[in-house]
Amino acid sequence: MLQPVPADEFDESWLWWRPRDARFRPTPHARLNALRRSVFDDALAAIKPGRRIKVSTYVFADRGVDVDAAHALLKQHARERGWIVHRECFTDEPTGDLLPVRPQFNLACRHAGGGFVDGVLAIDRGAMPSTDEAYEAYLRWLHRHRAFIAVLQPTVGGTQWTD
Repeated sequence: MLQPVPADEFDESWLWWRPRDARFRPTPHARLNALRRSVFDDALAAIKPGRRIKVSTYVFADRGVDVDAAHALLKQHARERGWIVHRECFTDEPTGDLLPVRPQFNLACRHAGGGFVDGVLAIDRGAMPSTDEAYEAYLRWLHRHRAFIAVLQPTVGGTQWTD
């Protein structure tokens, strides 16, 4: 997705002409999603051909979330992709702070960065750190360690996404 760049941000007085068309840039969400996808692709490319991908599951258990069902859904998704699910699952619960603390997410990322698994599988972006800067820092750290964060993707045929 793109958002328009405000006119005052590209006021270039040294140009004798003014751009007639509006300029656009990616939204923060689109930029981070592209970065996550790039980290994912690079991590998969670094895995030896023929070796199965190992992942850990991570769930942020906000109010009303059935943790066991969420982990089961993630495990099913991983198996459908041919991935191996590591025995350890990571779950954080809200602490009531303005910005939720996610120590288990940190552990899951360290687990992936340490080479125990290739990546972390989560439900969606809502499970990740709430600030874009923190999320980007995690993605860049995982990229340096050839690990990834994957999110649940809708699949066609026989899942809750098709009903």
